[in-house]
Formats: sequence, C-alpha cells, structure tokens
Amino acid sequence: MSALFDRRPVPAADASGAGAIAAGGSIAQALTGPGAIALHIENVGMLLPDACPPAESVSCPPRLTNLPFRAELFVGRSDELGLLRAAPATPGRPLAQVLRGLGGIGKSTLAARWSVECGPTHAPVWWIPAGSRSAIDAGVAALAAALQPSLVPLLPPEQMTEWGSRWLASHSGWLLVLDDVTNPADVEPLLSRAPSGRFLITSRRATGWHGVAEEIPLDVLSCDDAVRIFTRVRGGEDSDAAELCEELGCLPLAVTQAAAYCLETDCTVRVYLDDLAAYPDEMYAETYEGGDHERTVARVWHVTLDRLTNDPLAVRLLLTMAWYAPDGIPRGLFAHLGTPLAVRRALGRLAAHSMITLSGDTVTVHRLVQAVSRTRADADRHRNPEAIGDACAAAVKALARAVPEDVDDPSAWPAMRSLLPHVQALAEHVRPEEDTAAMAYVLTRTGDYMLTAGIRLAGGAYGLLQRAEAACVRHHGPGGEQTLYTRVLLARATRMLKSSEEAAPVAEEVLADCTRVLGPDHEVTLGALSNMHQVASLQGDTERALRLAEACLAGVARLRGAEARSTFEARKKLVMALTAVGEMTRADDLCDELLADCSRALGEEDPSTLSVRSLRTALAGQRELPETLIKLMAGVHSVGEEDEEGLIAALRVLIQQVGAVEPEQFTRATEEDVSAAERDLDTCRRVLGDDHADTVVARLVLLQVYAATRDPRYAEPAKDLLMEVLSVISANESALAFMLRVFGALHTVIDELPRPPDE
Repeated sequence: MSALFDRRPVPAADASGAGAIAAGGSIAQALTGPGAIALHIENVGMLLPDACPPAESVSCPPRLTNLPFRAELFVGRSDELGLLRAAPATPGRPLAQVLRGLGGIGKSTLAARWSVECGPTHAPVWWIPAGSRSAIDAGVAALAAALQPSLVPLLPPEQMTEWGSRWLASHSGWLLVLDDVTNPADVEPLLSRAPSGRFLITSRRATGWHGVAEEIPLDVLSCDDAVRIFTRVRGGEDSDAAELCEELGCLPLAVTQAAAYCLETDCTVRVYLDDLAAYPDEMYAETYEGGDHERTVARVWHVTLDRLTNDPLAVRLLLTMAWYAPDGIPRGLFAHLGTPLAVRRALGRLAAHSMITLSGDTVTVHRLVQAVSRTRADADRHRNPEAIGDACAAAVKALARAVPEDVDDPSAWPAMRSLLPHVQALAEHVRPEEDTAAMAYVLTRTGDYMLTAGIRLAGGAYGLLQRAEAACVRHHGPGGEQTLYTRVLLARATRMLKSSEEAAPVAEEVLADCTRVLGPDHEVTLGALSNMHQVASLQGDTERALRLAEACLAGVARLRGAEARSTFEARKKLVMALTAVGEMTRADDLCDELLADCSRALGEEDPSTLSVRSLRTALAGQRELPETLIKLMAGVHSVGEEDEEGLIAALRVLIQQVGAVEPEQFTRATEEDVSAAERDLDTCRRVLGDDHADTVVARLVLLQVYAATRDPRYAEPAKDLLMEVLSVISANESALAFMLRVFGALHTVIDELPRPPDE
C-alpha cells in the first residue's frame, strides 16, 4: 500500500559554491556553502513578488466587468436606487454602502441592477462573492488577473491579492460589489486601503456597520412588484397571483421559486395555493411575521418535494447532496443510488424546480436549501429524522466509494481535488461522536492526501486524522489494522507540522505498537518505520536514520516488489540517508540507478521520477565536499528548540569548516546545468502544481545551481526564487519558528566575524 510511505524523506544534503543551496527530501534541509544554513522545511510554495509590473502603472480596460447576471427580473426598489444615486463622496474615504436585509430579500439583484447602471461611468465594475475574508482576497486576486493577465502564472494567490489591493488604492472610478458579506470586519481591511473608489456591499447582517458603510435596509417587495416578478417567470396572467405572493411574504426568492414550480409542472396558482394550505402552521406564521428566510424557503421546498413524490429518488438526491459543499458536487457520487437514466431524470427534475443547478458533470445547490434539507422535522414526511439520517449515511458511503484507496498514486489526485471540499463540508455537518467506520475511512484517506498536497492543505490534515483515529478506536479497537494505519498517518502529520521533540515519542510509540500487533513485515509497520527514519534524520541521528532506511527498503521490496512506486521511494530515502553520513560515492551510484529505473518504469514526467531527478542534480555539486562538513550541515537543524546557544555554536563551527574547504572542492555549474534545472522546475510546475513539495525542492535545486555558477547574472532570479520559498514557509508555524531561530543565530555569528580594515 504505497499510501503508507511518505515521498518526502528528510536526511541531510550538501551545497557547494558561494551561497549555494542544497535540498533534501520535502524538504529536510536547505543548505548553502559559505554562510551555510540548514533548514527543516516540510511543505512550501512559491512567490514571485518582483516579476510583474507595478500596480500603479496599469490602466483598466474600458468597461471591464464580471457581473454574474444583469438582473433582468428586477422590479421596484425606486427608493433604494435613489439612495444609491445620491450618495455623496467624502474626500479621503471610500464611498461604501451596504444593502442589508433578510436572506432572499433581493439584495444581490438590486446590486446587479445598480452595477449595470454604473457601467458607463465606472471601470472596472467588479463583483466579488464575499462570504469570508479569504473569499474577498480571492475576488481581489481575480480582479488583478483581469487587469494584468500575465500575473497569473507568476504570482501565488496571496500576492495576486496584494497586487489587486495596490491597484485599487492607486486608482479611482471603480465599483466593487462585495456580495453576501457575513462579517463587517471582513471588509474593513480592504476599505481602509482603497479610499478612492466605490464599494457596494450586500449582507444579511443588520448590525456592525456603523463607521464601515452607509446602511440601506431592504424590506420585502410590494405586492404589486412581487406579482410582476411572478408573472415574468411563470408567463401569462393569473387572478390568484397576488394572493400567492402574499402567502409567500412577497419574498423575491420564494416568489421566483414558486413561479418556476408552476411553470415546470404547468399547474395553476390556485393548485399551488391549495398545496400551501395543507401546511398552515409553518407558512402562515412566517408570512404574517415577515418571516425567517430559511423557514419561508423551507415551505416552498416542502411543497416542491410533495410534487416530486412520484420520484422518490429526486427527494433522496436532494437530501443526500445537502451534506456536501454547495458548489461542484460530482454527479458521479450519486451513481450508486439508481440506474444512470433514473439518476439523470431525478437531477433534471430537481433542476427544473430550481432546487439545483446542473453544469456539466457537477451539481450546485443553494446553501439555504441544503441547510433546510439537513434539518430534522418530526412532522415532515420528507425531513423526518429517519430520512435525514439515511441521507447522511448515503452521503458518507458515496464518498467512501469515490475516495481512491491509494491517494499517493498521481492518477488519484484529480479525483481527490474534486472531492476534498465535500469531505470537509461533511466533516463540518456531522458531529464527531456520530462518525461511522465509513466516515473514518473517508477522513483517513483525505488526511493522507492533504499531507501530500502542499502546505496550504497539510495543516488541515492533522485535525481530520485526529478525528479519524478516535472513530477507528471506537469501531475497530485500539489494535485494529485501520486504527494503526490512521495512527501512522497522524504520526507523519505530527512530524510534518510539529517540532521534532513532539514527533519523536509519537513515532516511537506507533512503530512499537505496529511491530507488536502486526509484525515487522506488515505494510502498516513499514509505513511507521519510514516515518521513524525521517524523525531520526530530523533529530540529527544520521546513523540510526541510515539503518532504518535500509530496513525499510528491504521490507518494502519484499512486500511490494522491485518495480513498485513505494520501493522507488524507499530507495530515494536510502540515497539521502547515505548522503547525510557522507557516503557520497555510494549515494551517487544508487541515485543514478534509481533515476534510470524510475524513468523506465514510471515515465520521465512521473512525480517520483521528477523528485529523483531533483535529488540527482542536488547531489552533483557535493561529490568533493569533506564528510565532516556534510555531517555538520546535516546536524544544524537537529539542535533543540530551546537551545539557542547550541544553535549559535553549531553555526560557528559550520562557518569555520566552510572557510577551510578548498575552492576547487565546490563544483562549478555550467550554463547547461542551469538550463536543465530550469526545465526540471518548469516540468514540476506543470505536472505537480506550484504548491507541491517536489516543486519546491526543484526550486531549491535551481537556487543551488544558480549559486554554483558564481555568475552575478543569476543573483536576481535567485533572489526571486528564495523569496517564493520563504513566503510559503512562513505559513507553517513550525517551519517559520525554526527559520527565525536560524536567521537570528546566523546574525549573531556573522557579527562575530572579523571585519576587513577600512581603506
């Protein structure tokens, strides 16, 4: 089971040349020559802050907009439009207004209508779904991409956001719509930076806007306006339409849904009213009180499901998809619920009743419809506790079927990317104490994938795996194979996200338990052994790390065979362990053999091949370095977290030893070496993505090659690459803390060095 074996070992690596950087693992170390630094870095991404034009210099194309719709059904709201048109600007402050009111009241429709009106006088007119601060950042980043498309392949999302914020701060005449803001505090950072444009905010929040934005409260539509909306959707005149609109509280969303239902089923308004009359307690209370949006929509939803009674699968599908994220639900998750024809027909009927939206192979459900569909109602035959429980179980089982068993296999990554938000949503909606064995399986596989997918996801894996472990203990017992497998992954997450002091006892305990319960040759035990090898490397115990790497390789080869991906990964770890103890000749020979075998068995662009190729390039510049220097560089990162004096002392010795190395022992890189390393990085970006650990390794290898050329022409691109690495490292608390410790200690040591006399 290759999923048990981490592809990112962390033994030592060397660098050569002034300022050279070497990379080992994922990344156990990043080291330079003179002034060397050893860093323990597990997951990093990229940033290119200087490879783009200044935001201040970019002009907006005429009529740039991304409005999601043009509010064709817009009616009324003359008073609110008057307030928007008459709003005075205050010098030095942004013109910000907030449309606030009940969910479904028509805030977004009014915002879209006003945005169309502003099109001739504002540029850009930009719409941002703003349900969270991260969503606002993403919207500003999308604006940056529209203003300067060349930035997209160069900057990561956070830098795109910063560039877009600078553009807004330095330009005027634009309109930003921040739609569906949940917390006024989320918009304040952007408003404070961009005082020269205009903001229109929509929100359900009725409080917290003082000093942030001018409030424009929205009420329900007048009856006449509600009837006009109904007639536009339904078509034709109906004398009972006004009565229906009153029954629905003149809530635009409810009126629109009802009209769509009548249109699809070709029923009269009176029939619809008769259906509503069967449920007076819920509907009439909410209507006369102005109502709660969820319960008003729930009434329309309930009536719609009554009309779908002859298609029970449609109801079951709606209840099941309520447990997932609202957007991008793969239709394949529902394949086991019926025949392909039946599933297509049921989804089509739900879409026809405006309960869902179909787009290619995915389904979108409004989050309020989902919230209602997850809510138990004893008196509701559609949403009784048994139906809701069955739907939740079906949602879990569907994901358990869809999640690949071996998430380390690159062919599984696209599926995991599409399933991840739905696993995360399911975990939010289900209480941990209710986790089934199937849920534990889903959480375990997803946590495994998140550990390999980059620093932005790795942090979330820890909580999922902790929860999965608790569920496994309940369902399989503390000694169950699935429980031990999950514990191995949790130990791996601890190593990646916590300190080595925390990781070591966890790794030792898991390895001992696996060996005792499953035996030393079991695949789960070998996974624990692999993790223990990397912990030993982090602790600077290179001799033990080498022994563990050799034992792991022998076990994996026996179990999986010589051509298995996990065997290739174990061979790579052995190469790095040999490097850490200074056995460079043997390490070089084994790495050459490994690269040839990976290329032959897996392909030139397989992730394992790319990883080994980066390792081979990193080793090329280290052949002639003294074994003592290699061991010193490997040991810097193993100094205890609280031992500042020990870290300073280790760096003193390391710098002294680097100074004693003869210049010819640092291999000089050629232009061909640079071109090859750049090609490797480009391939990693294309195949693995910018945030994958092996892509970061490829960047650090290129840094090493740049430095080994000793050519000042590469100083600027090297600086850009280093900034990318450091920027993403800062998102990992453990890595950031270590980095700051090393930089602080290095500053102390450099200050102690003798200065040349002034000339």
